[in-house]
Amino acid sequence: MKKILFIVDDLGKGGAEKITLALAHNLAKSKHLVTLAVLNSSKNTLIVDPSIEYIDLNIDTKFAFGKLWKFKELSTKELQNFSSLINKRNFDLIIIGFHNGYYLGKYLTQKENIWYWIHGDLLEIRRFNNPLKQIKEYFRFFRNKRKFSKLFKNKNLITVNRDLEYKAKIHTQPNSIITIANGVELPKDLIGRSKFTKKKWDVIFVGRLVQIKQVDHAIKAFAMSNLTGRMAIVGDGPECQKLKDLAKQLNISDRIDFLGWVDEPHQLMLQSKSLVMCSLYEGSPVTLAEAIALGIPVISYDSSAGITDLFTLDTAKFGLVPKQNIRALSSALEKCVQNPYKYNQECIDKVCMDNMQKKILQLCD
Repeated sequence: MKKILFIVDDLGKGGAEKITLALAHNLAKSKHLVTLAVLNSSKNTLIVDPSIEYIDLNIDTKFAFGKLWKFKELSTKELQNFSSLINKRNFDLIIIGFHNGYYLGKYLTQKENIWYWIHGDLLEIRRFNNPLKQIKEYFRFFRNKRKFSKLFKNKNLITVNRDLEYKAKIHTQPNSIITIANGVELPKDLIGRSKFTKKKWDVIFVGRLVQIKQVDHAIKAFAMSNLTGRMAIVGDGPECQKLKDLAKQLNISDRIDFLGWVDEPHQLMLQSKSLVMCSLYEGSPVTLAEAIALGIPVISYDSSAGITDLFTLDTAKFGLVPKQNIRALSSALEKCVQNPYKYNQECIDKVCMDNMQKKILQLCD
């Protein structure tokens, strides 16, 4: 039995928050003593099981939700509260999560078995057509790079894919680094249900409606195909209205259902013939892992190792298409709906929560 602490910004709607909570639940179910601390609970949407000790550190929102490159320091009162809640314990493993939580590492009196969990690309460079926006983006990148180097130098790092591990080795000098892909555990009554569930949609997208997810590519690919069924978009975000307007422009708004945010979208996924992913970049997408566990074929851009690594050679030739190629995405979706491919056991094992938990527990040794 191990005493394990997770620290994360909040328990909002992102994949990093979701996988942290799922792993914490699984460890607690395995009789480990798990504590989960959030910097600030104001954005929480996920529910914590009573088997987990939950702590709201109640840190100011400017610290908890600010940009990574901005200097962050606890107030005297916040530091006293943090020390009384955290530093008096003797944990076997401390995992500090995405991404303002990283700043709390310097306040930990315990120095052994502390790992920093990197879920996404903190050093991406977004592309803009506006020259002024692009210049501003380069400034943001260089500030993040400088902060990245300082935050993680001589630290123990967990990355969720090989791309992130490679970047970390280039931009800082970690003490040690390991890559562990995200795993999922779904209710047993959902496993194997896909082939017996009536299909309502040809294609489903599940995720935040933000620029990096490129949901407009999915809508364009669906419109470009010869599919005659319906498409579901599960999620919410600042791009929502733009996507609805795009559907109207393409004359397919009557065939696209915008379903909003759904905490547990698995039933909707089971009612779909395929799931589409078209992100500019992904860390280790939970939605992809869930689709594989449910047996729902995925069509995705081959945009990062976090995606590629969850496929096997025989599934990659059906499920992965060149990144940013909407026509290839459209063609693959059409073929998948007409002739769905299946996952082999190797692919299913890659997304198993038990395998992920085993690797995490090895960090205690």
